[in-house]
Amino acid sequence: MIIDVHAHVFAWPKRGSTRGGTFMSMEQQIEVMNRKGVDKAVILPIVSPETPCEQQSLGEILYICEKYPGRFIPFCNMDPRLPRLPEKITVDDFLPLLEECRKLGFKGIGEMTPRMPWDDPGLNALFAAAEKVGFPITFHTITADVDSYGIIDEIGLPKFEKVLQRFPKLVFLGHSPGFWSEISGDVSAANKNGYPNGPVKPGGRLIDLLRKYPALNGDLSAGSGFNSLARDPAHAWRFMDEFQDRLLLGLDYCSIKNNMQHIEWLTDALKKQNISQAVYEKITWRNANRLLDLGLE
Repeated sequence: MIIDVHAHVFAWPKRGSTRGGTFMSMEQQIEVMNRKGVDKAVILPIVSPETPCEQQSLGEILYICEKYPGRFIPFCNMDPRLPRLPEKITVDDFLPLLEECRKLGFKGIGEMTPRMPWDDPGLNALFAAAEKVGFPITFHTITADVDSYGIIDEIGLPKFEKVLQRFPKLVFLGHSPGFWSEISGDVSAANKNGYPNGPVKPGGRLIDLLRKYPALNGDLSAGSGFNSLARDPAHAWRFMDEFQDRLLLGLDYCSIKNNMQHIEWLTDALKKQNISQAVYEKITWRNANRLLDLGLE
């Protein structure tokens, strides 16, 4: 069993992204899954206007899941910027919506990409509702100086830590260069939102947060998640062993032209006995099965 916890899948992709071309169609996604040996993939709808692709309705996500039964796991998503002042937004603005999504079969929220700070009142009201409903949240984070999408923080993730403290039962799946660069103690303004090279240095803020907050998990998708491991394999073996219950395989194919090597890299690590069979299975599907309450055996 292999579960990809980070996929962007469209029923009828039409508008090209700012990066060129459209995102993946459901047919293209199935082709990639079959080629890579992926049994199921979590669909993360895009709703915030900052993100460089088409926005999606929840109905489109459910249509894709119905079209290919058993292959996709639906996440819902919503932009926390409701048409009112942020300080007037409360948990009750989001709770009925999330409860309805749960009844419809959605398993979480994400990928959350709004360009707003972690301490925004509206964003925190959504977090409170998600914690009540029991929905995990997959997020993308950046720093304010970057002209891009993502929840805004600083080096060291201080704003995010306050959210972890405020919502201790809310399961987070961390993603993006701004998240994974913090695995190393030498993160700087120059490499915070990129793909740092070289050995992982002691003192990484991410290591500290994972040790302190049991509801925090790592989504290993995209170049950022892969780079956090491949840049320093010796560190990766120790990291995966320590946090074997908190790491989840993701691919993040945004284009059919991508060539994500996560599964091949993990399989090679298992073959060479750099990681155990138990660690491999937890990362590739068992952790997703548990956190998303999929009931697979």
